[in-house]
Amino acid sequence: MTGGMSTGEKSRGEVSRGGVSAAGPSRQALRRWGNSLGVRLPVAIARAAHLQEDQDIELSVVEDGVLIRPIQPRLSLEQRLAAYVPMPAEPVEAMAWEPLGAEANQ
Repeated sequence: MTGGMSTGEKSRGEVSRGGVSAAGPSRQALRRWGNSLGVRLPVAIARAAHLQEDQDIELSVVEDGVLIRPIQPRLSLEQRLAAYVPMPAEPVEAMAWEPLGAEANQ
């Protein structure tokens, strides 16, 4: 998402709540986009909702209107294992203790 605002600068409709920047109400018009309808999200609303350009989103119809929710990417098992960092006290092996009983004699 590109915009002409510098860091810390607030656009019209952006308000601060408890140190967290949030966007106030914004009126927009629905426009035809191919066979669909589209709406532009003001940068203040996109920032407050942590939305970014080309991000996957989920649209849902709710009682009061439409809900736009970011979709968290699902990582493959390989990606999850590559990102895994054991905690300092966590054993690295499944059997991190000495063998007991009959298994010690094998």
